Amino acid sequence: MKNSELELLLKKELKNFNLSESFGHRAVGDKLEADTVDILKSIIPDNLIEAKSKRSIDDFTLVFDGNINLFDTKSHFIQDNGGFSMPNLISVKRLKGVLEEESKTLSYVFIDYKRENGDVLIKDVHIKYIWELDWSILSIGALGHGQLQIKDANKALVFTNIGKKAWFDILKVKTVEFYKKQILKIQKEMKMWE
Repeated sequence: MKNSELELLLKKELKNFNLSESFGHRAVGDKLEADTVDILKSIIPDNLIEAKSKRSIDDFTLVFDGNINLFDTKSHFIQDNGGFSMPNLISVKRLKGVLEEESKTLSYVFIDYKRENGDVLIKDVHIKYIWELDWSILSIGALGHGQLQIKDANKALVFTNIGKKAWFDILKVKTVEFYKKQILKIQKEMKMWE
């Protein structure tokens, strides 16, 4: 199943639902993730593998002809006042491991929603390979070995078609630049203690 086919399927099958305003964004995200998996269980159960744990980089995996397609669901609350949203995607170390395996892909299921009178309203669904996310909207944050992040989820996502290899080459350069900055920061901190 191609990402474009999965996207059309979820746009059609994901339904609005009622959830008290006392439940926050995490609860909405968990429900959208569970609903997505339930839809796929009912349509392609033999190709679906659910995440092994909360620490897994995927929320679900689809396997076709020996190819392992990892999917991570990212829900986004569209607010009239904007707000700050800089979601973490994946650690650069774990991402390197995925990108180096020919039989593996990693895609993101972006689900935009609004909240009105206790209802969660699905507004849009996009499914993109990680290498389709344009570098203009990405950064590497100082968490663990470095965390790939979307700079501002309240701005429109920008996509690219440069391909996996070219995108991975840019990731390598950006990661080395990030580590060099981290070294300088740590050296500066160390000087304060000398």
